[in-house]
Parts: sequence; structure tokens; C-alpha cells
Amino acid sequence: MRSVPHARRRLSQSVRWGLTLTLLATSIAAASFPTQPVRVLIGAPPGSSPDVVTRLLSEAMASSLGQPVVVENRPGAGGTIATAAVAAAAADGHTLNVSGCSGDSITHAFVSQGRTPLALFKDLTPVGRLLLDHWLLLVPSSSDVASLSDLARKAKAAAVPVAYPSQGEGSTPHLQAERLARALGFKSLHVPYKDSPINDLVGGRLGYAVLPSAAAVPLVKSGRLRALAVLSAERLGALPDVPTAEQAGLSGYRFNGGLCLWAPGATPAAAIQRLNSALVTAARQTPVHEKMQALGADPTPFDIETTAKYVRDFAAESDRLRAAVFGGAR
Repeated sequence: MRSVPHARRRLSQSVRWGLTLTLLATSIAAASFPTQPVRVLIGAPPGSSPDVVTRLLSEAMASSLGQPVVVENRPGAGGTIATAAVAAAAADGHTLNVSGCSGDSITHAFVSQGRTPLALFKDLTPVGRLLLDHWLLLVPSSSDVASLSDLARKAKAAAVPVAYPSQGEGSTPHLQAERLARALGFKSLHVPYKDSPINDLVGGRLGYAVLPSAAAVPLVKSGRLRALAVLSAERLGALPDVPTAEQAGLSGYRFNGGLCLWAPGATPAAAIQRLNSALVTAARQTPVHEKMQALGADPTPFDIETTAKYVRDFAAESDRLRAAVFGGAR
């Protein structure tokens, strides 16, 4: 009878040793990662919000990781070129993607193209949130449109639908611009771009656009574009004179986006943790923080668990928006 408790004690000791060895192996793996330069693929052109923010963070992350962080632009197909490439890459943490936390370029953009979408947390998994961004309704500065009511009135009187850009069907600029057109009651024309639409927007070849603040604020401050409204609940410190959509007359209209860092779904937990730690450290550096705030973005990085919850909630909200936009005929 005495041998049973003794055996149990030996088993318990073996379990503890096993757990200790597992934790030690995880710690060693985290310490040794990365072993080569880290590539970050962006499904948007240079000068876009993901590009500006990622390049701002990459140098600070490289210092923490001890390896270069190389940013590559692979625009087109609503961001799916970049996300598909990262999903197919070796799941070792050395190939990453920066895109919206709602997973638009992982799910919706694929569906819009009649393709099987990638699966959140399976094909791509979030490493961490880079920031909370704010979105602006913009028109060319040469336009005589100065308010939401001006835009609605002129667009309703136009002989043709008013054109707006995005990086592809199902993307956030597409869904939000379409949502705004419906809220204001005018007909719109979606024009997808592989490269930046800024020159066409500034030149008046596009009627309006919905763009994130990191890309839009410098263009507004330089006088190239005019901001009619910010879609957040509060005004931007970077553009204090621009009203919110609610203040401009759209009751209940609010939207904030977020950019996330993504890795292939089977990436080891140790690599994910190392990347998240480097991201959080980079975003909290004073120069990075100040530059992002100057662009109207809030550098509020999340840990892994908080990011996962945020992504699930944001993806559900994006699903509802897509259903509202595409659920009925215009």
C-alpha cells in the first residue's frame, strides 16, 4: 500500500520536471528568435497608413529584436496579395503582415473576389495591435464642397455617381465610403486602386474618399485635401477644427479602425510573444509615440490576449457592416 503514494510522488515529480523543461525550451526559443531578418508585407502602396506606421515602428522593433525589419509593399487585390503570401510563408515568425485588425483583407476581400477566404486565427493569427486609427471623410481642396450637407446636395444633383477610391472591394475605405454615401443618400462609384489614389483625389478626378488619419493628416495640413468630418466619437487633436460625423449631422455615425501585426497561423507561441514584446516596446518609445500622435493615430499596443479579443470583436463588427452595405440593392 505504501508503494502507491510513492509512485504518485514520482509521477508528480516527473510532471513538474516535464513542465520545467517545456518552459525552459520555450524560453530558449524566445531568446534565440529571430535568427534572420524579419520581413513585413503590406498590402498597400507607399505613403498609405499601414506603410507610414510600419516604417515608423520597424526601426524601433529591429533594435529590440536584434535583426533588421524589412518592409515590403505588395499592393493589389484588396490587400489579399500580401495576406496570402504571409499565410503561405514558413510559420517561423520571420514573415509578417500589417493590415486592419478587422481582417478585411483576410476574409472580406477574398469573398468579394469569389475566392475562399483565409481563416482568422488559423491561416493568420494576430501578433499585436499597432494602433487605434481615426478615419476622415475627404474631398479635394479645389472642390467647393465644405460640409457633409454640401457633399450630399451636390452629389444628389450630379448626373453621374460620385467616384471614391479604395485598395479593393471589401476593404475598410470601400465599406466606410459606401456606408457614408448611403447615410447621406447619394449614388457613388467605387474605384479600386492597386497604387495610391492620392494624386487622382487631389486632382479632382475622384469626388471623395475615406482614409485613415496617418495618411490623410499631412495632406490636409498641407492644403492638398479638405477634411469634412472625422468618423471617431471625438475630434482629432491633430485637426481640432474638423467636426465629427455626428457633429456634422450624421447621428450615431462612429467608426475607428485598428492596424494589427499578423503572423502565419502555426507560428510558435515563443516567436509570437517575442514579436509582441518588441512591438509594444517600439510603440511606447517617446519619438515613435509623438510622431504617431502628430499623424492623428493613437499608439495603443495590446498584449496577445487583449489583441485576440479585439480582433474577434472588430471582425464581428466588420461582418455586420458588410452585411448592411451589401445586404440590399442600392
